[in-house]
Amino acid sequence: MRSRKSSRFDDTQPAVARFRLIDMAGGEIAIVTDARDSITDGETVALPDGRSVAVVEVYDDEEHGKDGGVAATLVVDDGSVPEHFQ
Repeated sequence: MRSRKSSRFDDTQPAVARFRLIDMAGGEIAIVTDARDSITDGETVALPDGRSVAVVEVYDDEEHGKDGGVAATLVVDDGSVPEHFQ
């Protein structure tokens, strides 16, 4: 019997990390994939609609940031929180 290697585990496939994006009020926007394995404050990420937004803060600890198998939770400024509330 021949064994077949699943394409999911194919070493030629680029590795991607999953990140949870939340808005500045703490609401979840989405879980997205990115070719970077880590992202820091000030970098940009793409929202599901394609817009690039700045990362304001990163939660990458087990208690607050990695729930659900993500590499980290990223707080992004997507414009949903009015400036006078910040």
